[in-house]
Amino acid sequence: MTLNHLHNAYLGELYGISFFTTFIEQYSDPHHNNKWQALLDIEIITAKKLKTALIPLGIACPDYDQKMAQQGIQDANKWLHLPWVTLIETMVTWVAPYQQRYQQQADNTQQHQEIFNLIADHENTIYDFLVAEQAKSTESLQILQHFIDSHTKQQNDAFL
Repeated sequence: MTLNHLHNAYLGELYGISFFTTFIEQYSDPHHNNKWQALLDIEIITAKKLKTALIPLGIACPDYDQKMAQQGIQDANKWLHLPWVTLIETMVTWVAPYQQRYQQQADNTQQHQEIFNLIADHENTIYDFLVAEQAKSTESLQILQHFIDSHTKQQNDAFL
Protein backbone atom coordinates (compact mmCIF):
# COMPACT_ATOMS: atom_id res chain seq x y z
CA MET A 1 0.00 0.00 0.00
CA THR A 2 2.89 2.37 0.73
CA LEU A 3 4.15 2.28 -2.85
CA ASN A 4 0.64 2.97 -4.10
CA HIS A 5 0.49 6.13 -1.94
CA LEU A 6 3.80 7.26 -3.38
CA HIS A 7 2.70 6.63 -6.96
CA ASN A 8 -0.54 8.52 -6.36
CA ALA A 9 1.42 11.43 -4.92
CA TYR A 10 3.58 11.51 -8.05
CA LEU A 11 0.49 11.53 -10.26
CA GLY A 12 -0.84 14.34 -8.08
CA GLU A 13 2.21 16.39 -9.00
CA LEU A 14 1.47 15.88 -12.69
CA TYR A 15 -2.08 17.04 -11.98
CA GLY A 16 -0.76 20.09 -10.13
CA ILE A 17 1.58 20.99 -12.97
CA SER A 18 -1.38 21.14 -15.38
CA PHE A 19 -3.55 22.93 -12.83
CA PHE A 20 -1.08 25.71 -12.06
CA THR A 21 0.06 26.03 -15.68
CA THR A 22 -3.56 26.71 -16.61
CA PHE A 23 -3.73 29.50 -14.04
CA ILE A 24 -0.47 31.04 -15.25
CA GLU A 25 -1.78 31.04 -18.81
CA GLN A 26 -5.38 32.10 -18.19
CA TYR A 27 -6.04 33.68 -14.78
CA SER A 28 -7.56 37.12 -15.23
CA ASP A 29 -5.46 38.97 -12.63
CA PRO A 30 -1.80 39.15 -13.70
CA HIS A 31 -0.80 40.53 -10.26
CA HIS A 32 -0.71 36.95 -9.01
CA ASN A 33 1.37 35.35 -11.77
CA ASN A 34 4.46 35.25 -9.55
CA LYS A 35 2.47 33.22 -7.01
CA TRP A 36 1.17 30.85 -9.68
CA GLN A 37 4.71 30.45 -10.98
CA ALA A 38 6.05 29.65 -7.50
CA LEU A 39 3.28 27.09 -6.98
CA LEU A 40 4.12 25.53 -10.35
CA ASP A 41 7.81 25.46 -9.43
CA ILE A 42 6.96 23.57 -6.23
CA GLU A 43 5.02 20.97 -8.23
CA ILE A 44 7.87 20.55 -10.72
CA ILE A 45 10.57 20.29 -8.04
CA THR A 46 8.51 17.76 -6.09
CA ALA A 47 7.70 15.71 -9.20
CA LYS A 48 11.39 15.53 -10.18
CA LYS A 49 12.48 14.52 -6.69
CA LEU A 50 9.71 11.93 -6.43
CA LYS A 51 10.57 10.47 -9.82
CA THR A 52 14.23 10.17 -8.82
CA ALA A 53 13.24 8.37 -5.61
CA LEU A 54 10.46 6.19 -7.03
CA ILE A 55 12.03 4.74 -10.18
CA PRO A 56 14.56 2.67 -8.16
CA LEU A 57 11.58 1.28 -6.22
CA GLY A 58 10.08 -0.02 -9.47
CA ILE A 59 7.38 2.64 -9.70
CA ALA A 60 6.68 3.89 -13.21
CA CYS A 61 6.85 7.69 -13.34
CA PRO A 62 5.89 8.99 -16.76
CA ASP A 63 6.68 12.62 -17.47
CA TYR A 64 3.09 13.08 -18.64
CA ASP A 65 -0.21 11.46 -17.75
CA GLN A 66 -3.18 12.31 -20.00
CA LYS A 67 -5.80 11.67 -17.32
CA MET A 68 -4.03 13.80 -14.69
CA ALA A 69 -3.33 16.61 -17.17
CA GLN A 70 -6.95 16.74 -18.33
CA GLN A 71 -8.24 16.65 -14.75
CA GLY A 72 -5.90 19.48 -13.71
CA ILE A 73 -6.99 21.66 -16.62
CA GLN A 74 -10.65 20.80 -16.08
CA ASP A 75 -10.50 21.68 -12.37
CA ALA A 76 -8.60 24.91 -13.02
CA ASN A 77 -11.20 25.94 -15.60
CA LYS A 78 -13.91 25.65 -12.93
CA TRP A 79 -12.19 28.33 -10.85
CA LEU A 80 -10.48 30.64 -13.37
CA HIS A 81 -13.36 33.12 -13.17
CA LEU A 82 -13.15 33.51 -9.39
CA PRO A 83 -11.73 36.68 -7.88
CA TRP A 84 -8.53 36.13 -5.87
CA VAL A 85 -10.09 36.22 -2.39
CA THR A 86 -12.82 33.74 -3.33
CA LEU A 87 -10.33 31.53 -5.14
CA ILE A 88 -8.06 31.40 -2.09
CA GLU A 89 -11.02 30.56 0.19
CA THR A 90 -12.00 27.75 -2.18
CA MET A 91 -8.46 26.41 -2.41
CA VAL A 92 -7.91 26.41 1.38
CA THR A 93 -10.92 24.15 1.80
CA TRP A 94 -9.85 22.00 -1.16
CA VAL A 95 -6.21 21.53 -0.09
CA ALA A 96 -6.82 20.97 3.66
CA PRO A 97 -7.77 17.26 3.44
CA TYR A 98 -4.74 16.51 1.24
CA GLN A 99 -2.45 18.35 3.62
CA GLN A 100 -3.82 16.34 6.55
CA ARG A 101 -3.63 13.03 4.68
CA TYR A 102 -0.05 13.52 3.48
CA GLN A 103 1.12 14.67 6.92
CA GLN A 104 -0.55 11.67 8.52
CA GLN A 105 1.10 9.32 6.01
CA ALA A 106 4.50 10.89 6.75
CA ASP A 107 3.91 10.59 10.49
CA ASN A 108 2.78 6.96 10.29
CA THR A 109 5.05 5.45 7.65
CA GLN A 110 7.57 2.79 8.53
CA GLN A 111 9.28 2.88 5.13
CA HIS A 112 10.47 5.55 2.73
CA GLN A 113 10.30 8.26 5.41
CA GLU A 114 12.29 10.78 3.36
CA ILE A 115 9.92 10.52 0.39
CA PHE A 116 6.82 10.83 2.55
CA ASN A 117 8.37 13.83 4.31
CA LEU A 118 8.95 15.51 0.94
CA ILE A 119 5.32 14.95 -0.05
CA ALA A 120 4.08 16.30 3.30
CA ASP A 121 6.45 19.28 3.15
CA HIS A 122 5.20 20.08 -0.35
CA GLU A 123 1.56 19.97 0.68
CA ASN A 124 2.16 21.80 3.98
CA THR A 125 3.90 24.58 2.05
CA ILE A 126 1.01 25.02 -0.35
CA TYR A 127 -1.52 24.94 2.49
CA ASP A 128 0.48 27.40 4.60
CA PHE A 129 0.75 29.73 1.60
CA LEU A 130 -3.01 29.61 1.03
CA VAL A 131 -3.76 30.28 4.70
CA ALA A 132 -1.31 33.20 4.65
CA GLU A 133 -3.02 34.56 1.51
CA GLN A 134 -6.37 34.14 3.22
CA ALA A 135 -5.03 36.22 6.13
CA LYS A 136 -3.72 38.78 3.60
CA SER A 137 -0.16 38.27 4.85
CA THR A 138 2.58 40.05 2.95
CA GLU A 139 4.84 37.06 3.72
CA SER A 140 2.86 34.46 1.78
CA LEU A 141 5.14 34.30 -1.25
CA GLN A 142 8.13 33.80 1.06
CA ILE A 143 6.56 30.54 2.26
CA LEU A 144 6.68 29.20 -1.28
CA GLN A 145 10.12 30.63 -1.94
CA HIS A 146 11.51 28.94 1.18
CA PHE A 147 10.44 25.53 -0.14
CA ILE A 148 11.87 26.28 -3.58
CA ASP A 149 15.17 27.54 -2.16
CA SER A 150 15.63 24.70 0.30
CA HIS A 151 14.79 21.96 -2.20
CA THR A 152 16.79 23.56 -5.00
CA LYS A 153 19.75 23.96 -2.66
CA GLN A 154 19.50 20.27 -1.71
CA GLN A 155 19.56 19.33 -5.39
CA ASN A 156 22.56 21.55 -6.02
CA ASP A 157 24.35 20.18 -2.94
CA ALA A 158 23.86 16.67 -4.29
CA PHE A 159 25.95 17.58 -7.35
CA LEU A 160 28.85 19.11 -5.41
